[in-house]
Amino acid sequence: MKLRSGGVGAGVAAAAVVWTLVFVAGPALAADAGCTATDGEPVCLDGVSVSDERLAKGESATLEATVRNAGETPANATVVLNTAGPDNVTRSFTLGRVRLAPGETRTVTQPIDASTPGSHGLQLLVFDGSGARTYDSSAVLTVAVTERGLGGALDRSEYALGALVGAVAVVGGLGYRRR
Repeated sequence: MKLRSGGVGAGVAAAAVVWTLVFVAGPALAADAGCTATDGEPVCLDGVSVSDERLAKGESATLEATVRNAGETPANATVVLNTAGPDNVTRSFTLGRVRLAPGETRTVTQPIDASTPGSHGLQLLVFDGSGARTYDSSAVLTVAVTERGLGGALDRSEYALGALVGAVAVVGGLGYRRR
């Protein structure tokens, strides 16, 4: 899976957050249950979604996250996407840095290209402006990428099957004509 550049920020690859993605992300981290300031952390994820959780190789989807300042003071936030691919490679991408007034909500979007077949885990984190403190994190979203085949663009094996069926039809037609 690849992130398309040109979204709300430049992607910065770093393989560091497997623990957060795989082991730490549990029900306690689900940010989609609502946004309230907890433990003095004013910024939270109010919703995280992917436009399509099943993609064929070469297709695209959009990742969308709503970030809200539920606190009473302005806050700086950095939105980071952690990914884990089927080949166990993890990456982190900074999607954007936002300054939020009290009660303000912003939506961050990122196009995602399906380039590697398999199951991909996506998790969003929101850090304070310096990156020293985690404000919130989403539950892990899963996007399944399949090879193109039946139902999509024709691939080499489908062309071969079509040629075989055509050849059998021609030979059958010639045999029927000779009777």
